[in-house]
Amino acid sequence: MNRASIVATILCATNATLAAERAFDCAFDASSSISANAGISLPLAGSWIGDFDAATNPTGTQTRPGLFGGSGNIAIPFSAVVNPAVVADGAIPTGGFGLRYDDATGVMTVEGFSLDLFGKDAADLVTNLTLTYSSFRTFSPNSLYVGVNGLTIPLPVGELSKIAAAQTGPAGGIAVPQGDGSSTFSIVVPCEFTLQASAVGQSFDQVIPAAFVLAGRIEAKGSGVLLTTTVAFEQTSEIPEGLPALESQPFPLPTILPPGATANLLVTGEFGAGTASVAFDGTLVATGTPDAVPGDMNADGIVDGSDIGALLRVWGQAHPVADFTGDGTVDGRDLAYMLAHWTR
Repeated sequence: MNRASIVATILCATNATLAAERAFDCAFDASSSISANAGISLPLAGSWIGDFDAATNPTGTQTRPGLFGGSGNIAIPFSAVVNPAVVADGAIPTGGFGLRYDDATGVMTVEGFSLDLFGKDAADLVTNLTLTYSSFRTFSPNSLYVGVNGLTIPLPVGELSKIAAAQTGPAGGIAVPQGDGSSTFSIVVPCEFTLQASAVGQSFDQVIPAAFVLAGRIEAKGSGVLLTTTVAFEQTSEIPEGLPALESQPFPLPTILPPGATANLLVTGEFGAGTASVAFDGTLVATGTPDAVPGDMNADGIVDGSDIGALLRVWGQAHPVADFTGDGTVDGRDLAYMLAHWTR
């Protein structure tokens, strides 16, 4: 290809009508902040009995119905609601998404959206048990439990391993210029929120389908973009029956009269249908860096006249960046490669 042909090709390309669609890798940064809570509520019905065993645990706890005791180790019926929940105030979330943005038409497309609500921050897990039972006594330790209807006590065991969202379908929208160099946008992202928690020896892994609205402002930041969104979200879903039953699950129950000790019980019971919920609000700030674009010599996220200019400056040389074909020389085939990936 001679220089006249090169110039003609460049003029054709640079005079074309271009829509500067660019691709960005967007990550939530440390200026993001979320206040959130999530929880699971499940009814549990069954019985508990002391962990006493004459052969293997003769000093274990014994349970007996009524106010005065009696003899033996006897199971006590109960009903309860198990409620593992997590609360965080000002947590820094992590995650991000892929963004394709056409700043000429305003068209935006989001792919691979992910959000870990609590990021690297520790979130305080509180597992409460709301109990209803008739009066009973324990021995070793000696304690009286007067019958109650709806007594809530904290459980000493339980953990939260994950609360995160992941995109499940296509999402896109239009950015509207505001006259100050920024644009506003609103994109509905179909997601699934995954909650993983455990309490009373049972894992509660739940998936909550939801439509998450990503809305705010987008503006140029160097060769990249900056997105700032204010978010508010709340979603609840049903947990169907069918979780594995508890079979003689160890359960430390704090003593009530007198307080300060622990009765070691074994719980047997079945879970009913319940609910799982997620709610949060705050600000998400994402910095978008340009994805690598074939033919983009100056790494600005687009292939345009400035890239052709850079290629011509090393024409005929063995340039490692401009030699797209890898044949050792920057020539017409490299120019053709660049034009084939022209941003349009």
